[in-house]
Amino acid sequence: MPHTTQQPASEPVGKPDYLTDRQWAGLTLGVLMGVVEGCERAELKGAWASDLGVAAVKGLRARLDELVVEEGASDG
Repeated sequence: MPHTTQQPASEPVGKPDYLTDRQWAGLTLGVLMGVVEGCERAELKGAWASDLGVAAVKGLRARLDELVVEEGASDG
């Protein structure tokens, strides 16, 4: 099994302006809980959950931004 790089997590993922604090907290918490559960089921130990959690939230934010842009384009 490959090892993680043990590099410190990159800069935090900021809340998008189009979500409330509560919405962002709930959404990211759900994603992070899913990552932790998946890592436990896969028996991945160490920094896997943290590294994958950061990647998942970054991907979530990027996709949300795309969806908001697409929604705005279809409205206009």
